[in-house]
Amino acid sequence: MEHKAFLFDTSGFDRELRKIIITSGENNDPNSLIEYIMNNKGKIRSVYTGELLEIDWQNELELGNVQELADFALTRFYSPEDDSGLSYSWDGVLEALKMLPTRFNPEYCVLGRSIESEKFRLDPGGMGMGIVQSEDVPLILKDLIDLKSTFIQNGLPPIEDSLYEYNLQELNEAYNQLILLYREARDNNKGLLMTF
Repeated sequence: MEHKAFLFDTSGFDRELRKIIITSGENNDPNSLIEYIMNNKGKIRSVYTGELLEIDWQNELELGNVQELADFALTRFYSPEDDSGLSYSWDGVLEALKMLPTRFNPEYCVLGRSIESEKFRLDPGGMGMGIVQSEDVPLILKDLIDLKSTFIQNGLPPIEDSLYEYNLQELNEAYNQLILLYREARDNNKGLLMTF
């Protein structure tokens, strides 16, 4: 699976859209999402083309369900064309981080936290989606920077303990990409949206 990551306005999302998505998902009722999209049409992009929605935007929908509509609505808070993810190296970085003395949850750092309630979980692509809150970004960035030398020395998981073979240089490049991603999020006062 290819890891994708985007700068994400978590404050705006929490204020405007989180409750709408959760309520729509719990009730399996897309109407409030359609209304939200219509009210913000000049700020929402197609998840298929990356273009701002046009008058006939509903013709692009494949299913028109809550998951797909929420996927469209989320673009109000990020740019789908600005992917800065870890591509196929995400699992190696995650496994290596689990072996280090992090002050944060490595899975939260690499995958984010799900948008969910007891009755509903947002996962438009069916392969996972999570967010990292903007207030957590500076702390995680500091930890990633502090652990960089330890990662370089110990970051390669033993092959016999892993399902995958990792190249140390690729892992180090992916770790550096993760630091750059968090630095950019911090500098822009944003959180992160992670997906596959």
